[in-house]
Amino acid sequence: MTRLLRWMLGWLAGSAWLLAEVAPPQQFLPPDTLAVVTLPDVPAARSAWQASNPGRLWADPAMGDFRARFEGTFRQKWLAGIERESGLDLGELLALTRGQATFAVLPPPTPTPGAEAPGIPWLLLLDAREGSDALARLLDKARAHLATKAPSVATNLQIDGHRFTRLTLDLQASVPPGAQVPAEKLEDENLHWEVCFGQVGSAFVAGPSWSAVSNVIPRLAATNAAAGMAGRASFARLWSSTLKDRPAWFHVDVAAVYQRIAPGLEGVFGMLSLLGADPAKVVPATGLESIGAVAGAVTATGAGMTADLVVECPAAKRAGLTQVMQILPKEAGLPEGIPDGVASFQRWRIDGAAGWKALESSLERVSPNLGKLARITVESAGQVFDPNFNLQRDLVGNLGDDFITFSLPPTGTNLLQLRWSGRVQMVGSPNPARLTSGWKALEALVHMQAGALEFSERTGPGGRKVMVATVAAKGGAQNAFQMVPAPTHVVIASDGPSMDAYLAAASGRRAPTPPGNTTVPAVPAAPAPQAPFAPAPGTNATAAVAQTSTPVQTPTPGAPGGVAAIPGWSEAVAGVGGTGRGLFGFSQPSLELRPVWEALRTSESLAGVMPAGTTSLETVQAVESWADFKRLPSFEAVARYWTLQALSGATDAEGYRFRWFSPRAP
Repeated sequence: MTRLLRWMLGWLAGSAWLLAEVAPPQQFLPPDTLAVVTLPDVPAARSAWQASNPGRLWADPAMGDFRARFEGTFRQKWLAGIERESGLDLGELLALTRGQATFAVLPPPTPTPGAEAPGIPWLLLLDAREGSDALARLLDKARAHLATKAPSVATNLQIDGHRFTRLTLDLQASVPPGAQVPAEKLEDENLHWEVCFGQVGSAFVAGPSWSAVSNVIPRLAATNAAAGMAGRASFARLWSSTLKDRPAWFHVDVAAVYQRIAPGLEGVFGMLSLLGADPAKVVPATGLESIGAVAGAVTATGAGMTADLVVECPAAKRAGLTQVMQILPKEAGLPEGIPDGVASFQRWRIDGAAGWKALESSLERVSPNLGKLARITVESAGQVFDPNFNLQRDLVGNLGDDFITFSLPPTGTNLLQLRWSGRVQMVGSPNPARLTSGWKALEALVHMQAGALEFSERTGPGGRKVMVATVAAKGGAQNAFQMVPAPTHVVIASDGPSMDAYLAAASGRRAPTPPGNTTVPAVPAAPAPQAPFAPAPGTNATAAVAQTSTPVQTPTPGAPGGVAAIPGWSEAVAGVGGTGRGLFGFSQPSLELRPVWEALRTSESLAGVMPAGTTSLETVQAVESWADFKRLPSFEAVARYWTLQALSGATDAEGYRFRWFSPRAP
């Protein structure tokens, strides 16, 4: 009896890893993991998806025909081929996934001198939890299928008690004759995949090779106690502020990726050496080198869907673009003069003059000659219109800290026209009249034809004089842009109707307050400093970020332009933490997407809504092999799922933080 008891205890001790729950990715993945995306609890994530707006839209009976075609093509083109070649029943495998689902990109091994560079190793883990025995039977069935193939296409490996199978998936050959997607359509696609799969505890583990999966097996089997990703200080900060307790999250080690690709980037910028520039300094000068990591998380609750994005970029390391884009802690709600019914709106509070100087500094860091060339280029463009144009006086010195863009609902007959709807930019300035001269120079460079631009003047709504820029083209002069100075901004519109919409709205309201003091009516400041973002709905309070003392504005109960009447307005503004963090925007998919949706649905072919010469017949056929847009329901049938979407952002000592929120559809 004693011997039997000892044997049972020994067996249980030796098999404890079979019963233990698989460790979370931050523990079993090595600290130098390049990227990871995970669903910590697949059943919970599945339920959240089904209750979310996108999930409800996809499951709506009105989408049935379109959904059946898309999912059928996906199964036929990818899943069926993988199943035939591997013997794995992917549907059953996904049904068995009752724990986490994790995909990671691992650092590649050091290449052998003279050998071909190794590919990027990846890892897929699906935890079956209590379905471990069923997972083992599923894999045995797959191996039995592979054993029937001649010649043999698989190799079985037995290492440290773990059984893995290695094979090459030839999806090109797996498309059967007579299939709806014929093999000739796949000729240009690389459909040969090396894969190695097996089971560790209750988890299905797969990668492109044995070496790719072998590094994590000791951690999964609890035979390696070394710290994983969680042991890194930078990851730990992002975990506590953004990723913890979230049903879906990702992390990318941008610094590690940069170190691996930086040597190859010098060749890309080699031509700059003709200007006396050092190609090795180009990317560091942009400021991308100052980004440590990017992380994000998604939460779907009864209130709606929330997505957070964090860019780790310490203030002391910022340069170039990362310095230019620093968000000032100022009000970014709707100012006076925004027309009713805008499709989208975005407002950034960044220091324009300081940003310009940061760009100049970056160019001079690469090469003093490059910095001089940039200044000469801008001044030359400005002097085409004004011989006395001075870069500092007319442009840099008059840039403010308020940059606004809004768009009107799209109109047109093809997708290109519907994609680029009427847009209006508002650039804050202490002297808008002077800045118009400098902005001409920038617009001339954007249009790449300073000498071809011609200016005239027209009278817009409210008697305002509008500067109209045109450029010669086939069929006569075409509109380039229109511009008018406002009390605190320079307003640049893509076309006449957009400018008139702004002027009509502005003429019916009082003039905006000066930049830096612009506020939305009825928006009192919060009584005490708060974190850049409150925790996402349904998450643990520890997910709040507490690294700034910027006062938070309370949600807007009403604002000019009639936005208070938009369904979900108050909920969307509250969901992103208000409008007072320096970046705020919103979009109305019901206005932006409706004409595009209807154009795709009612056209006989995708080619019918594409401008001539913008796409090939092969591209059209490739898209239509996946999606038959004629099967879409009317937009009105699914319009309720496309609720208002809001965005806010802030900068603190550690980096940039953004939040997106969309209220749940009724």
